[in-house]
Amino acid sequence: MAKQCRDRVSSWPAYLCLLAVALITSATAQNNSAAAPPKGTDQSTRVFRSTSRLVLLDVVATDHQGVFVAGLKVSDFTVLEDGKPQKVSAFAVHVTPQAPKHPAPPLQLPPHQFSNFTDVPQATDRPVTIVLLDMLNTSGQDQQYTRKQMIKFLKGLPQGRPVALFTLTSQLKMVQGFTGDSDALVKAATAILTNTPLLMGSEAQQQQEEIGATTLESLAAPSSMGPSTTQSSTSMPIAPIGQAIRDALGSEDVFQKLERMNMTINALDILARAVAGYSGRKNLLWLSAEFPIAFGPGITPYNQASHPLNANVGNQTNHQLHDLQNEAPPVIQTAALLAASQIAVYPIDVRGVINPGTGMDISTSTAGLGHLALQNETLDANTRQTTAVWDTHEAMSDVARQTGGEALYGTNDLKDALNRGMDEGSNYYTLAYVPTNHEWKGKYRNIEVKATAGAKLNYRRGYYALPERQYTGDRAEAAMAAAMKLSVPEFTMLFMRVQVLPPDAEHKKVRIDYAVDAHDINFTDGDDQKKHASVDFMATAWDKDLKLASHSAENMDATLRDDAYQQVMRTGLPFHQELDLKPGTYTLRLGALDRGNQKIGTVNVPITVPDPAATKASK
Repeated sequence: MAKQCRDRVSSWPAYLCLLAVALITSATAQNNSAAAPPKGTDQSTRVFRSTSRLVLLDVVATDHQGVFVAGLKVSDFTVLEDGKPQKVSAFAVHVTPQAPKHPAPPLQLPPHQFSNFTDVPQATDRPVTIVLLDMLNTSGQDQQYTRKQMIKFLKGLPQGRPVALFTLTSQLKMVQGFTGDSDALVKAATAILTNTPLLMGSEAQQQQEEIGATTLESLAAPSSMGPSTTQSSTSMPIAPIGQAIRDALGSEDVFQKLERMNMTINALDILARAVAGYSGRKNLLWLSAEFPIAFGPGITPYNQASHPLNANVGNQTNHQLHDLQNEAPPVIQTAALLAASQIAVYPIDVRGVINPGTGMDISTSTAGLGHLALQNETLDANTRQTTAVWDTHEAMSDVARQTGGEALYGTNDLKDALNRGMDEGSNYYTLAYVPTNHEWKGKYRNIEVKATAGAKLNYRRGYYALPERQYTGDRAEAAMAAAMKLSVPEFTMLFMRVQVLPPDAEHKKVRIDYAVDAHDINFTDGDDQKKHASVDFMATAWDKDLKLASHSAENMDATLRDDAYQQVMRTGLPFHQELDLKPGTYTLRLGALDRGNQKIGTVNVPITVPDPAATKASK
């Protein structure tokens, strides 16, 4: 996706230091309470600025043996957009360093301070890996095998390779945040409980229902009643019932696929927002049996496996793309979010080698079928399974192409597939260019990258040129409301550090002081020679029963002189909120949304509000 070139190229510790709270008295919001930055911290950072919109491309270059081709220079690459040459304006090489002997400990914050980023890798070029166990689109039996293989992969994880573990059921859940500790990841994976997906039927169930419909039609046929028997008024309706059952099965299948599509799109949106703040490329290893989405506009809407040229059946719409025209806006937004977060998707088919046509039940359920009917049922099952496999692999390949990953299927070694997906993105080149086409109307643009070394290049093959939109009114409120749910992982598109103080003798309310990293905020130049930004802040408090106990939502329209702007860039944008809470234990969900670039940051904070009467009695 095209991005404003406000992206920073900085070291992790220095970047975190920018989250320290400072007093910015020239901001128009009436906020001046905050914590000071820790002493001895490095406030420096290297910032690359421009007002142009950039397209960032992570390019993996390998030889015929799959080994990374090192030593390429910017002059070795040619970038084309819709066939037109583009000038590469930024270039970087990312080579994974050796794992440190003594990994850095988690970031230690002072008492009462919290951040939505607590992991500090020792090297900026060390890529991160996301493992997503998709239980929404995978049968219970396949889930068990996948979980075992995933645990084997995590046990053999190279030292110091940051990995995060997510699961997807009806919603996305972060089981383990980024860590290089293999034991912690294995412990988290072992605790995952498999389940039966509610929106996914089994092949055996599908066969039983199809056979039942055919049996009804066979019972209504004249041959089933003898040569001299005519159909009675009571037997004639049976055949239409068989077709009605098939129609109902088809409608149910479409409904389930659309529901899973919507849930999957929503989960990928949340995941992209949750990991966006981590610098560089992220490899998403997506373990699933079905992949109900596709991003590219040129993917065929029909199954070539069931096309009339290949079989004596009519055109069958690709179920992975059903209603894609109506679903296009959220699909496009998801593709854009993944690109903006530099996420390369590696879809992995957990079913391994698949032999379509197997598993036909020829026991009691088929006893009432004649030879021809049984042959037709077998052919239908074979076609259905072949079509489903084609749909899945076509969707996997499309998702991989559009994000710069690789589709991995047809292997029974899931552990090897996981290692392959993690290793491929370990070394890569980053190219950036300002498109010569300045029209941002949402149309898809094709990207082609060539290298003089003749290496195999893996990169995302295009993007949607979406216009920049600002969140206003109800859209801003809806976006914040969705992000403030405790069930949603913390968002890192805006890095923030907060200080939360409980009530005391002088203060009756919970005091919250924010410091949002200003490099992530979209500041614009005004006619008054000042910098402007609009940021929403929201605080919610949830009791032990996960009921909303209190909330506060405010907007900050910041207008900064140059000196104040420079101070904010060094120490963070401050904001102050207060919550009125009764004595008890709560979890606060604190968030900030930049209306200019739609970025959101959230953090969870545990807090106990003491009972003044009990405290007084104890004294």
